[in-house]
Amino acid sequence: MFDIEIIILSGGFGKRLQPLTKDLPKSMVPVNGRPMLDYHLKWLSKYDIDKMVLACGYKWEEIKKHYGSKFVYSVEEEPLGTGGAIKQALDSIEGEEFFVVNTDDISDANLNGLKKAGSNAIALSRFHSNFGIVDVKGDRVVKFEQKPLLPYWASMGLYILNKSIKSKLPDKGAIETETFPEIELKAYKHAGYWITINTVKDLEDLEEAIKNGEVRL
Repeated sequence: MFDIEIIILSGGFGKRLQPLTKDLPKSMVPVNGRPMLDYHLKWLSKYDIDKMVLACGYKWEEIKKHYGSKFVYSVEEEPLGTGGAIKQALDSIEGEEFFVVNTDDISDANLNGLKKAGSNAIALSRFHSNFGIVDVKGDRVVKFEQKPLLPYWASMGLYILNKSIKSKLPDKGAIETETFPEIELKAYKHAGYWITINTVKDLEDLEEAIKNGEVRL
């Protein structure tokens, strides 16, 4: 076990989840009657958490009203993007290494495994196509596979980073496009559950999986 400082990115508007985000930040949208953030808290409860910094903006007061002092709040006066949000939140991080997770990326990833991958590592997952895949020869369909597992790895929106990365973070912009291409990254391949919640359909799929016992979060 080890002490953990983690930044939870929670500043997005959640436009694709409207009307659910009309009066709530995305992180407070209910999943089976519980705020999305609750699933992160349950996941993190198995670790020794030293500090949770919530990088927030849109309707952040709703989060504080519900969770009070459970988080250190890093409030964006304007949207800063993932890179800018992390850079600002780093003012509240004391150690040399810290974790980052997107609020809308829910998984059962093992933080011990991610830490063993080393500083500046990202969690990756294989993923299924959202569409049926067709193999065609000439004008004939020779194979149809419904939503197959693709031979690629997707970023899970979960990282362990070294504080020295701060100098490479933009004041405003995305870490994925402005910082990661400039540094050496290690990979942690996760074999368990992961879903990113961008739309109402994603939310419904997660709720159905929880109800059916396919996912235990």
